[in-house]
Amino acid sequence: MKPRLYYLGPNWTDISDGGLAISSGAVIGKVGSVTGDAWTANTFNSDQFSQVTITSTQLTGGQWIGPAVRVQNSGQNAYVALYNWNSGSPQLMLFKRSGGGWAQISGAYSVSPLPAGTQLDLTAVGSAISLFDNGIEVLSAADSSITGGAPGIMAYGNAEVGSWSGGDAAPTPRFKATFMSTDSNGIQSYQVLSSDNGYGPQELRILQPTNPAPGVPHNFLFVLPVEQGLGTTYGDGLQTLLGLNAQNQYNLTIIEPTFGTDPWYADNPSDPNVQYETYMTQDLVPWVEKNLATTGSEQNWLIGFSKSGIGGQDLILKHPDIFTLAASWDFPANMSSYATFGADSEAGYGTDANFQANYRLTTAFVDAHKAPFLSQNRIWIGGYADYQPDDAAYATLLTSEGIAHTTETPQSMNHTWGSGWVPIALAALYQDSVNLSSGS
Repeated sequence: MKPRLYYLGPNWTDISDGGLAISSGAVIGKVGSVTGDAWTANTFNSDQFSQVTITSTQLTGGQWIGPAVRVQNSGQNAYVALYNWNSGSPQLMLFKRSGGGWAQISGAYSVSPLPAGTQLDLTAVGSAISLFDNGIEVLSAADSSITGGAPGIMAYGNAEVGSWSGGDAAPTPRFKATFMSTDSNGIQSYQVLSSDNGYGPQELRILQPTNPAPGVPHNFLFVLPVEQGLGTTYGDGLQTLLGLNAQNQYNLTIIEPTFGTDPWYADNPSDPNVQYETYMTQDLVPWVEKNLATTGSEQNWLIGFSKSGIGGQDLILKHPDIFTLAASWDFPANMSSYATFGADSEAGYGTDANFQANYRLTTAFVDAHKAPFLSQNRIWIGGYADYQPDDAAYATLLTSEGIAHTTETPQSMNHTWGSGWVPIALAALYQDSVNLSSGS
């Protein structure tokens, strides 16, 4: 495809090679080949947005239309989002145009024919290239090979849109949650955008109490998943808690984040978009406390196992002012290298130096963080299936450092959310919470 760019006035740079036919009253007009515009009346940062509004004139055949950012080199380089008619099976698509070639940089997103007034926004903020359909992010990719340039628009065939706007983009907000739906069990789903949590949107699930037990204070329980996205190879933590009616029995608002990669709850110095410790402490918890608190004095509890078990210990030891209690079951407490679990753990920690200094559960690490945990029990640990020796050694370490904690009597259970350890951990968290509140 050979782009031709066209314009309506002195603020647009025409880099077409002929064949223009501007449609009166439209920011972009009708043409018979691949076309586009680049706005050059101003100088732009590399962080840019471009927005088009769909008209009532629907596309046909192989026509497409869409916004572009970082357009340069006479249109030979750009990031371009397409509303592609695709012969009646319309799709949204995301491309990088480099040296005149086209490379798709995300999967296609199938849509119904977009109605008039639909706004498509393409943003480039740092390495994050994102397409929004009426404010909801639907496609994203990570690429930083094109910088500079200008926002614009491109089209193929006799396609048109009703309006266009573009300019410098604001930085991606630290945390933006958009409510999506509530299922039949009362689980609310939010689409979350955070520059600390992978690339593109993630899902946040929340379960609130509807009939809380009388006299039980309201608290927050953060369920720490062990898999990327909504993976359920090891069960579903939120569904396990729902089955126990934990939200009502213990008067808990239960929060389960998801992550763009397998979460080790660490900040990766090699990847600015894998800052999961920061995401938990500076993005998610403040939003939860601002939007979901009922008393303003809620405690923040953590529950997890395996990688989220070691992550839970790191989080509470390093952030005792944010997290009140933590329950960790069957987790690799004796993990000695960031590469212990291959590419999975390497991607989480980034470097071994980072793991050794900031996340490894050594005597020196525990000793450096033990002061808030000496007088009151704030940690519950257990394990059997995979890491019982690790967890027993960690219990010994906590005891040697004078850290108050509870250790579960080992029981034979599978390494999953639903094997039976969760109700034991919940009961322990609740009792520890009561004891903290009473000062005992």
